[in-house]
Amino acid sequence: MFDVPAVPNASHDITYQWPGGSHRGFVSFSSERFHVGWGYSDAPLPWKVSLNPSPATVETFPGDPTKAVFADAETQWADFASRDLDPYVVAVKLRDEKDVLHIRAFLGKPQPGLEWAALDQTPAVVQERAAATRDSDACRAIEVSGGVAAEPDVAALIERLVENPNILLVGPPGTGKTVLLEKLTHFVENAAGGLLFDPDKNHDAFSEANTGLPGKARVVVLHPAYTYENLVVGLLPHPAKNGVSVKPTPGPLVNLAQYAGNPDTRALLVLDEFNRGNAAAVLGDTIALLDKDKRGRSFVNLPFGELGIDVPDEFKHGKDVRVPGEFTLPSNLWVVAAMNSSDRSVAPLDAALRRRFSIIEMPPNYDVLAQQLNAAEDPDFAAPLDEWTTGTVAALAVELLRALNGRIDAVLGTDFRLGQSNFWGIRRDTVEDAIHSLASAFDFRVVSTLRLAMQDDDGALAAVLRAGTAETPDTRADATATWKAGDSELGTYASARLHIRELSTLGAADAVEELKHQAKL
Repeated sequence: MFDVPAVPNASHDITYQWPGGSHRGFVSFSSERFHVGWGYSDAPLPWKVSLNPSPATVETFPGDPTKAVFADAETQWADFASRDLDPYVVAVKLRDEKDVLHIRAFLGKPQPGLEWAALDQTPAVVQERAAATRDSDACRAIEVSGGVAAEPDVAALIERLVENPNILLVGPPGTGKTVLLEKLTHFVENAAGGLLFDPDKNHDAFSEANTGLPGKARVVVLHPAYTYENLVVGLLPHPAKNGVSVKPTPGPLVNLAQYAGNPDTRALLVLDEFNRGNAAAVLGDTIALLDKDKRGRSFVNLPFGELGIDVPDEFKHGKDVRVPGEFTLPSNLWVVAAMNSSDRSVAPLDAALRRRFSIIEMPPNYDVLAQQLNAAEDPDFAAPLDEWTTGTVAALAVELLRALNGRIDAVLGTDFRLGQSNFWGIRRDTVEDAIHSLASAFDFRVVSTLRLAMQDDDGALAAVLRAGTAETPDTRADATATWKAGDSELGTYASARLHIRELSTLGAADAVEELKHQAKL
């Protein structure tokens, strides 16, 4: 759940959060088990006592919080235990939050006036886990995979899919296309109920969802060998009693279309690396069925239909596994494709296919990167290095990516921008480690990518890396890229070449100066 190695004295900083407040804390490992903890003055409010707990307070347990001396605290605990309230403290880790625990407290046996904190208002699955605790084994955990609510970016994509059930995501590598598709896939497959948690509510934060549509999704990665027979339908071999037989076998498109024939379902077909295969040939005659106004109205006759095409049971429409002779695409089957804008070694999409998709550009997202790295909002890059924080290094990473992409736009064009994933994993616990991580990412992700994109074009690479020109080179000692004059003995072959230095081999101070230079700070 958290990145805490199961070794003695290991710990990981987290945030305890509740409606209207939060405190810093940590998860640690000792005595062969994990523990949650916090500083002396940072105890989470929902787990503290209060003289007058009420529905308006986050505190739940009655008691006197001023009794801080050990003997007084022991008396407080004895008094609290004598009331037999059956207290429970609850910590909730949401799937897409990395270092946050949402804190709540409940009472299994609330006295009159405390019914608002009753455990029995939580879903049955929570009550069952609470009932399983014992004095000698007082902790229980549960992992819930259902009840996924659409995140803002997924909700925005769904709005576009309502307008046009065919979407094409286009952008440079590392801008979040695959991540968005994974979240959409997860939403489609898990939106049919489950346990939900609202971080803005207190004792009524839990709920059970049962209104989502059941859904199925399939992900296909196109490549040069992928064909119509793989995606739509083909005559393929199958094991038989006396050897091997061949029969019509539906692909993901036909399977999902049959499933989505029930209007109370939702289906999603993801076509990743869309331009790495011959997309028009892979879709074949089903291209004519993609348009929104053709869904459920236009039909094609599938190959081998006269032999009978049956989908697996999990895709059957009601009790029917047989695909109709006249095939159509239902309106509740979404087709979402993705392609990298920098892929120039593959065939472009033809116009007939392209016009049936709404194209969504996905450029680098600097705000998302800043949030992921916990970047400082107002960093002082001119401050001495010993005054820097990990947030300052994170802010440098954001500005570095922004500056690099500005130069890439001018030299190569927007299709070749660098995505935020290049610096996604540089967050570290110390400034020195964060600087080294950023320098390594710059060396082995950014510079390596640029060298591949600009093979045999040292001038373009030098422009992006601020190395000057062969005639007027940058002569800084620790520059990322420097020009080396050609050997005069080579005659007409003696041309200046660009040489690359790895910043991760430098000390922290020198690496920061060059990274700041690259970021134009």
